[in-house]
Amino acid sequence: MEINGISDSLVNKMVKRSNRLGQGRQVAAIGFVDEEGIISGHSRIIDGGVSGIPHRLMLAEISHQEKASLLEMINSLPENAVYVTTDPGQTGIIVSTSSINLFGMPVVKIGIKHQQVAGIGILHPRAEHFRLATRSERAQLDSLAAATMEEERSALRGVTRLRLKFLEISQELKSVECEAGEKCLRRSEQWTLDRVEISSIEEDFARELVQRSMDTEPGREVAAYGEVDEEGHITRCSDIIVGGMGYIPSRLLASAYRDIEGLSLREFYTDIMPADTVIVHTHPGGSGVMHMSDAMAGPGTWGRPILAVGHNEDGEIKGVMAVQKSERLFQLADENEELEQRFFEVEDPETEVKLRKKRYSIAQEFTDLCQQLELRRR
Repeated sequence: MEINGISDSLVNKMVKRSNRLGQGRQVAAIGFVDEEGIISGHSRIIDGGVSGIPHRLMLAEISHQEKASLLEMINSLPENAVYVTTDPGQTGIIVSTSSINLFGMPVVKIGIKHQQVAGIGILHPRAEHFRLATRSERAQLDSLAAATMEEERSALRGVTRLRLKFLEISQELKSVECEAGEKCLRRSEQWTLDRVEISSIEEDFARELVQRSMDTEPGREVAAYGEVDEEGHITRCSDIIVGGMGYIPSRLLASAYRDIEGLSLREFYTDIMPADTVIVHTHPGGSGVMHMSDAMAGPGTWGRPILAVGHNEDGEIKGVMAVQKSERLFQLADENEELEQRFFEVEDPETEVKLRKKRYSIAQEFTDLCQQLELRRR
């Protein structure tokens, strides 16, 4: 899909909206490229919240389903879709591949300085950008794995060199004089993931993960993919990936299943990863109970169940918990996005206190979605 420009009408709409919100808040919409290669149509413009752009809210009118994972919502987008957002305080340069990795489509940023358009950047989902993102994840882990100050200096030099390469990944996009119309376009076919019922995990699989975590460095999470059989039993179906303190690099995890060089995560989870797979990771120092970010990293985003194997410093497994795809999970995700929008509307401390308590209660409900799994041998 060739993109030759963006409607100045759409640019002006979004800049005015962003300026009216103030406080450095972004606004975003899905743009649609016409036959002349101009982004001239767009979905409803959405205000950014406390955690940035509420992607579920942005995709709600386009999605074939109301209660769905983010991947299912994204896969409702037509081929001519583009993600457009403002970037207050910046010039429009794009130095991150996170959006093209998630959406698998072009990303446009409208930079705003002194309430005026400072520049418009575009980043295309190209193979070389995804390779660079994978290299960046490896470099970050190399820094963490350094055993001496000199090793860490060397690793950080590599990280810095890679960051410089990210300065060159985006191009400038021109604005074109034409009217922009609001519309709702979606694919004709619906893409869905069936819910996978799970009940137990192979004990050897869980112990392998814990042992790798202990052998690497206490506190570092490790992860792999599991395959679910007809009885809901999970066995390992990928290599084990070593992550960082409290996180697993998303592209390196995907590469544990198959080489994803040149692919976005959207392509991987849509076209390559089977529906009957789960994400399994360790929770060093925990019992396997997960929170909102775990739930959103698994079924909330990719539609697959996520499991946590909790263990102590001696490698003793304290519990295995799972969060599965469910209507309640997606309802909570929607509620959280809507709540984050309201923080900017408060006019007194009492109202903000109520919102923060509500946000905390939503986080608690995500924890309530955890179910304990049985450790068993075949």
